[in-house]
Amino acid sequence: MHRIPATPGGWNPDTEGVIFIEQNPAPIIFITSADTDIQTTAACLEKLPEDFPSMRVVNLLQLQQELTIDTYAEEVLSHAKVIILRLLGGRSYWSYGLEVCKDTVSQTNASLFILPGDDRPDAELFSQSNMSISQVNLLWRYLTEGGVENFANGFKFIANTCLNTNYSYQLPLEIPRLGIYSCFN
Repeated sequence: MHRIPATPGGWNPDTEGVIFIEQNPAPIIFITSADTDIQTTAACLEKLPEDFPSMRVVNLLQLQQELTIDTYAEEVLSHAKVIILRLLGGRSYWSYGLEVCKDTVSQTNASLFILPGDDRPDAELFSQSNMSISQVNLLWRYLTEGGVENFANGFKFIANTCLNTNYSYQLPLEIPRLGIYSCFN
């Protein structure tokens, strides 16, 4: 069983001092500001094989201070084999953290996926990754379509691509953007 420690919410500079994220390192790190990403990742764990590499998820809202980001990079990111960073709002939203992630992978040779946090492709973000555009786009499609199955298949794709595993996975399934819900009494 894979556990994903995460803390909801974000840093409030008026009431809190420096926040340090206490997480053990893992081969796969997922950084996102979307609670739905965190919840869906947690829900998809039972769909992953028992021998699936460990993962950690952190809410980007907890990584707002430079000291917090630097410490997290030193204690967690520097041990990762894969870092997935999903930014809502583009590069400028978390520019210092993005640069720290890029510096970290330049030293560790980890795989880095930089993705927009919405359903609009962002060539500038994609180009910050050190993986091929087709691989980055495919992972983004898994996460954009959403749902437990897509997340699980996306993580299997990542493990096969970056960690030399051989899990069976499906391509992203399109999730309808709207539907009709019938309620019969």
